Amino acid sequence: MADRFQGDPKLILTENGSDLVFNAGQPVMDQGFENAAFISLFTEPGWCGNVLFQDENQKIGSDYEFNGREPVTLTNLNNLRDSAEKALAWMITEKIATRIQANTANPTGQLRVTEILIEPPGQDVETLLLTKYGENWINQATDPAHKKV
Repeated sequence: MADRFQGDPKLILTENGSDLVFNAGQPVMDQGFENAAFISLFTEPGWCGNVLFQDENQKIGSDYEFNGREPVTLTNLNNLRDSAEKALAWMITEKIATRIQANTANPTGQLRVTEILIEPPGQDVETLLLTKYGENWINQATDPAHKKV
């Protein structure tokens, strides 16, 4: 298991936005890609921090959350899926992942569920270790932040 103090404090989604998780007084740390996915999905377009970037490709913002508030229709579920995949597409561009696949569903009432599959580059640990973010992938697999909550 990796050092419990490595990584970034894990962000979780709450009804009022996001929050940090603590376990025995220490923040639960994300050493993988959970925070990156969370921020990519839930940072709205026009985020004020984008003024710091000259390159348009570095600016972040997604319509995922907006699409999640739309009425539940088949078209809107497809828009939600597409916005999730678009928000995370930078991971493919940066060679962090080889494929992003999102699936959306409406199991009951107004509930929307999005399941996201992010595939790592390479299919074995040795190949992963040779990539820039290989250690993050291995930490995500062996000690994911969502299992520490």
